Amino acid sequence: MDLTYKIIGADGNEYGPVTLEQLRSWVGDSRVTAATQVIRSDQTAWSTAAQFPELNVQGHPSPVAPSPSGSFPASHDPARASAASLAASPEMEHLHKHMRSGASWFYWIAGLSLINSIMALSGKGWGFILGLGMTQVIDGAASNLGSNGLVVAIVLDVLVAGLFVLFGVFANRGHLWSFIVGMIFYAADGLIFLIAQDWLGLGFHAFVLFCLFGGLRAARQLKPLIRPA
Repeated sequence: MDLTYKIIGADGNEYGPVTLEQLRSWVGDSRVTAATQVIRSDQTAWSTAAQFPELNVQGHPSPVAPSPSGSFPASHDPARASAASLAASPEMEHLHKHMRSGASWFYWIAGLSLINSIMALSGKGWGFILGLGMTQVIDGAASNLGSNGLVVAIVLDVLVAGLFVLFGVFANRGHLWSFIVGMIFYAADGLIFLIAQDWLGLGFHAFVLFCLFGGLRAARQLKPLIRPA
């Protein structure tokens, strides 16, 4: 089994496990220094990176000096290298993970709402509390309108779910507006549970909004480093 490594980042957080190849790339980007705390999977105590010969931290080349003209070679442009290093740092990877985790809730909302609608329109008596209240209202109204109402309900349910899928797509790309607008829609949907005094559904709405806010906060921190696609 290949050995893996963990490090303590400059922010005091633990990152890893990563492979030796990945850790060497961090050394090459100067994100791991000789003083960085490292632990290998076959060890029980932390050591400095300088104590791991395979990392060759001491042998890492020093920064490239400017040429007489005052410019740097294209491959060693300090500004470009600094931005690339920061964007690929463990801290940024951590923020990306939180942003995507928050954005993924939009997909869960859409998918489970559709499942709830399928169950309701087919006469089943159960569903998921994560689902949308607005689709439940649509399905309840359609049940009194016969076959035509069923078709209308299906179309409306798909449109509502599709809207939340779009929120998830753009939120995953770092668009702050998608998080904000999606949270407003979901908070408004929670009012349906409040009116119905469905406290379990309302509580779960509050939990999901908290998770979405975590994704929004991570996206805001990443905003200066990423350009939304």
